[in-house]
Amino acid sequence: MLSNIRRSEIATFLRIRRARLQPEQVGLPRGTRRRTPGLRREEIAELAGISTEWYAWLEQKRDVHPSLDTLQRIAQALRLEPAEQQHLLTLGGYALENGGSGLAREAAVGDSLQRLLDQMACCPAWIMGARSDILAWNRAAAVIHGDLGGMQGIERNGIHQLFLNPRMRRMLVDWEVHAQDCVAKLRLTQANYLDDPWFNQLIELLRSRSPAFTEWWDEHEVRLPHDGVKLYEHPDVGRLSFDYVILQVAGGNGVPLHLITYVPTRDTDTQEKMEALMGHSAMVLSAC
Repeated sequence: MLSNIRRSEIATFLRIRRARLQPEQVGLPRGTRRRTPGLRREEIAELAGISTEWYAWLEQKRDVHPSLDTLQRIAQALRLEPAEQQHLLTLGGYALENGGSGLAREAAVGDSLQRLLDQMACCPAWIMGARSDILAWNRAAAVIHGDLGGMQGIERNGIHQLFLNPRMRRMLVDWEVHAQDCVAKLRLTQANYLDDPWFNQLIELLRSRSPAFTEWWDEHEVRLPHDGVKLYEHPDVGRLSFDYVILQVAGGNGVPLHLITYVPTRDTDTQEKMEALMGHSAMVLSAC
């Protein structure tokens, strides 16, 4: 059977998605007596080919375990996007990464991966674990994050940095857009670790210290990892523009990790500015 946490997450997710789906989107008449936003429970049940009672049990957090086929039919009835469907299935106990075994916290970065990072001289790059802990990085990453080596414990976490490090909020252009995107991707991953105190430690800390994180977390948006562009206003050289890519790599003990690379955007002066910053950094290090 599903844990209480998973039943609660499924119920909340279904209610939010049902409220957002309008009758016209599924070919149903709106009528004049519709009081609730979105579709009714019985309408979703009919579209999914299941009983209204069974669907109501899911939204009421009853102790039931829906089959994979049932959840897929509900996802289709709710017109869920691929990331949303993946999220619902994972909440239901299907397609869990690492089976909730706790292996993610034991991820290790081998020497070859660290050498790869170090070879990317003017391209900020770092490797993250399942909950976005920064496990390895190169010297150029300090241009974005500052002194990662001087950070302790969960402070050296990409989401922690984004929401609780004033430097990041000052530098990142369109911070709100990127922060909401990261929350949606984190919630998609968290579905694999709902019962894991190690993962939820980060969520609880952010909810206690960041109203913005709490607001967006409670919206239950989910999103798949994707590439894109990020802009920063660096205090010494001004605007920096990077194309970023997220790659999945195997850690030293086989646990999947994410390699994030920033490449200076073409037709900008970011490459020259990074070379200047890295040259200055090298001189500082040699003088120490």
